[in-house]
Amino acid sequence: MASFPVFQSLIDTVQGGLLLVQPDSGHILGANQLAAILLATPHAQLIGQPLRDFLPPGETQIPTLLAGHDMVYNRSMQLQTATGRLINVQFSLREVLLDGSRIMVVSFSDRTEQQLMSQLLNFEQQLLARSLKLVKHLHQQHVAGAEDDQLTGLISMPELLAAAHTETGRIRRYGGALSGMAVQILSLPPAGADTEMAAARRHLLQLAASICMQATRDSDLVARREEDVFLLLLPGTSLSGADELAPRLLLALSQPAGFADVQTLPLRLCIGISALRDDEQAPNAMLKRLQGALDQARMAGSNRIFRQE
Repeated sequence: MASFPVFQSLIDTVQGGLLLVQPDSGHILGANQLAAILLATPHAQLIGQPLRDFLPPGETQIPTLLAGHDMVYNRSMQLQTATGRLINVQFSLREVLLDGSRIMVVSFSDRTEQQLMSQLLNFEQQLLARSLKLVKHLHQQHVAGAEDDQLTGLISMPELLAAAHTETGRIRRYGGALSGMAVQILSLPPAGADTEMAAARRHLLQLAASICMQATRDSDLVARREEDVFLLLLPGTSLSGADELAPRLLLALSQPAGFADVQTLPLRLCIGISALRDDEQAPNAMLKRLQGALDQARMAGSNRIFRQE
């Protein structure tokens, strides 16, 4: 029809695919560019093709959809692209008079992106819920651990690391020594056990923290790096000095620890020690060696001391 080119620039602005179809033959008389894109067919080739070529196999409801209705609006269905891919669409249909002829106006929007976004949103909500649950659990553990550390006088790991960097800078300016010690308790009752054993676990950790504090000087710093691992920073103490302290600390920690309603439990532990080297400008390498020494001591068995120079 001669009037269709006049409408082409107008229908190209429609949000969604738009087809103008001859009701009797079912051939496409006009289309906007988005319809051609969604149906994977060049616009020039789309004009004149029958609408049934873009319907899934077995789809026979289109000719009867308007029976008894002025229009069909936002019906969920599928269309088939020229490449054979099925796409989920929101499908609307209505007949109008254009230049005295009946024209079937078909509009549709691709729901694939909407469904994908919905799935992504659901996934994000599930991930957020799990993250919040984990944060809540970790926060509860952190609060309980922080209370115990305050009770025994331990400092936080950020405070210990800051002190290690400060002490390293002081040594590089004025000279001196710095060593460290990592102590892991191996004989704790399992986490998540019954109430009695959970109390025993907490008591043993408090006891170990207290012994670490008592065995060190006022200038030394003790922090809990993990629940069962304590990190000792020993300013003014060389590696040989740490070697002397380690057996005394091992002896003090390995003594049987008894308390009400719980059997006497001797602590088993391992200790790794290291020191700042003369050419090191930061404590990071020393702290890494401490972990390596602790791993070696743990592999050697309980109540072992290992040093990395």
